[in-house]
Amino acid sequence: MADISKKERDKLIKKLRQSSGIAQYALDAKMSDDQVVAASKHLEVFKLLKSANDYNRHCQAQKTKTANDKLKEFINPSKSEIFQAGKWLFNALSKNGNERKQTLLEKEIVHKTDYNDTVTGMNDTISTMIEVGDEARDEAKITIQILEKRIDTLKYQLSQIQEYIINNYGASTWKIIKDTFHIS
Repeated sequence: MADISKKERDKLIKKLRQSSGIAQYALDAKMSDDQVVAASKHLEVFKLLKSANDYNRHCQAQKTKTANDKLKEFINPSKSEIFQAGKWLFNALSKNGNERKQTLLEKEIVHKTDYNDTVTGMNDTISTMIEVGDEARDEAKITIQILEKRIDTLKYQLSQIQEYIINNYGASTWKIIKDTFHIS
C-alpha cells in the first residue's frame, strides 16, 4: 500500500490528466493512492490512448448536442407536435355547431355534445321503430283475425253448398264439381 502525501498525489494526478485526457476531478475522486502510483508508472500507455479518448469525448459531445437540440425543438412551443395538437383542438372546440362538428370529423374526432345528440337521436329513432313495429304487429293480428273469420265463414258456406248439392243433385254431381274446381 502506497503512502503518499496530498501534494505528491495531486502532482501524480496532474501528470495522469495530461497523459490520459481524463479530468483531474474524476481521477481524484475515483482512484486510490495505490492506483494513482501504479497508473503514473505507465504514463506512456496513457499518452497512446489520449487521442482515442479525446475523439471519444468529441463524439459524446456531438451526441449530447444533437440530443439537446432535439429536446429544445421538442419543448419549443412553436414546433412541438403536442402543443400544436392542443392548439388545434382548442380552436376546433371554440367553434360552434356544424363548423365544429366538421372540423372534428376531419380528424375523426367527435365532440361530446354531438355524440350525445347522435345517441339521443338514435334512441329516439329506435323508440319510433319499436312503436311502428308494435303498431304493425297489432294491425297484423287484427288482419289475421278478420281473415280467420272470413275463412271460417267460407268453409261453412262451402260445407252448406256441398250438403245442398249432395241432397238435391247427388254425390256424383258433387264429385264432378269437386274435381273440376280442385276442392279438398
